[in-house]
Amino acid sequence: MFPIIATLSQIGGILVDKIVLTRRQVSLRVFVPLLFLFLFLFSMVLFPFLGTISHQMFTPYYIIIFILMIVTAIIWNVFYYRGVQQEKMNEFELIIMFQPLFTIILAAVFLRGEQSVHTIIAAIIAAIALILAHLQKKHLEFSAGAISLILAVIFMSVELILIKILLVVFSPVALYMVRTAIIFIFFYFYYKPDIFRVANTNVALILSSAALGVVQMVTKFYGFEKYGVVYTSLVLIAAPLVIYFFSSIFLHEKIKPRVLIAALVILLCIVYATVLGK
Repeated sequence: MFPIIATLSQIGGILVDKIVLTRRQVSLRVFVPLLFLFLFLFSMVLFPFLGTISHQMFTPYYIIIFILMIVTAIIWNVFYYRGVQQEKMNEFELIIMFQPLFTIILAAVFLRGEQSVHTIIAAIIAAIALILAHLQKKHLEFSAGAISLILAVIFMSVELILIKILLVVFSPVALYMVRTAIIFIFFYFYYKPDIFRVANTNVALILSSAALGVVQMVTKFYGFEKYGVVYTSLVLIAAPLVIYFFSSIFLHEKIKPRVLIAALVILLCIVYATVLGK
C-alpha cells in the first residue's frame, strides 16, 4: 500500500510543481527554499506521533552514513534544479525513467535482503520497458542541463540506498524531518531568496506541493522499510506512465502504441514481483 500511495502523491506533486514553475513562473531561487521550508514544517507536525530516533544513530557508522546522505541530497538537488532551470520541463521525464533503474541496481548490489531474483528481474524489465517507450533521439543529446539531470539521477539513487540504511535508526518521519531541515538551511543561504514577497496564490500551491511531497517521501520510506527498495522502486516506475495517461486525457495528447505496450509490461512485472518476489 505504501508504494501505491507514494506513486499517487508523486504524480500530484509533479503536476503542481509544473504549474508553479511554468504557468505561475515562480523563480527557482524562491520556489526551492520555500518548498523545503514547508516540507520541514509538515514533517515536524508528524514527528510527535511518528518520529523516533534510536540512540544507535550517534555511533560513528551511522553518523558517517547520515553525513553522506545529506551531502548526496544537496548535490542531487543542486544538479536537479540547475537542470530544470536550463532544460525544458520534459527533461524531468528523463529523471523519472532512469532513477528507479539506478536505484534497483544499487540496492541489489549493496543491500542485504534485496537480492530476490524475481523482484530484481521484474524491476529491470519494467524499467527498460519504460525507457524504451519514451526514448527519443533528442534524449541522447548531452547539453549542460541534460548532464546536470543525469548526475542528479545518479546521486538520487545513491541517497536512497543511504536512506535505507538509516531507517534502522530513524523512523521515516524523523529521518525526513531532519533531512529537509538541513537542506532548507542550505538552500536558504545558497539562493538567499526573498520568500516574504511571494503571492498568496503561489504560496498555497507550494504548500500543496509540500504536503504531497511529505506524503510521497514518507510513504516511500515506509515502503523501503516494509517491502524493500527494489519492490518499492518497481511500483514507483508506474508513476510516469500514469502522468502520461493523465496528459492524454486532459491535454488531448495522442497515446503511442509503444507506451500502451510498456504499461502492460510494467503491470505484469508488478504482479509477477508481488506474487513470486515476496
